[in-house]
Amino acid sequence: MERILHLVCAIGYFFRSEEEIVEYRSYQVPAGHSTARRVIKKSRFIAVVGRAATRESAENFIKKIRNLHPSASHNCYAFVACAPGGADIGFGDDGEVSGTAGRPMLSVLEHSGIGEIAVVVARYFGGVKLGPGGLLRAYTDCLRAALGDLELVEYTPVRVGYLVFPYAHENSIRLLFAQSGVSITGVQRGYDIRFDFTAPVNVAGELEGRIASLTSGKSEFMWK
Repeated sequence: MERILHLVCAIGYFFRSEEEIVEYRSYQVPAGHSTARRVIKKSRFIAVVGRAATRESAENFIKKIRNLHPSASHNCYAFVACAPGGADIGFGDDGEVSGTAGRPMLSVLEHSGIGEIAVVVARYFGGVKLGPGGLLRAYTDCLRAALGDLELVEYTPVRVGYLVFPYAHENSIRLLFAQSGVSITGVQRGYDIRFDFTAPVNVAGELEGRIASLTSGKSEFMWK
């Protein structure tokens, strides 16, 4: 029976969804905004790239940049509002020929390896048609130029949890958290102590076992 249980656990591990695996790895995100400008056959293209951690923040970013260019002929966009390889993505052509702006820009973002990122490219039509191929190159080249100037930072996702333990272990728990990069977000004191915390996912897996050992099992550990 024990061997069967171990097998079931192993199967559960290897069949974790791609979204779960993506969620728990570190990745690069924009540290700010970057802008690139191009003039191609009299049309002006202005690309603005920034961070968008959620779909809502991506939509707000798109709205903000559109408001900066109300007279633009088109404000095309794309976003990856999640870790690289995640499913919270989107794009729009804003009246351009279908498949010449939003979708190609999304492909550039997906292949950049950057997460939580959005782009809006405003086009001011200059009177000369570029054709589907010319449009695709113009939008993606302007985006790549903006990405080239974009400052990035490493982002490590966190897990949220709480821990209840006897007062005698407070100092040792605080030391363990400090050494592991765990942040205490709340403290409640009663018969025992409760710490609410966030833990980097790269230490979350071993944290529960270390605390159980430290408190000789006299603690309650839960992930939210």
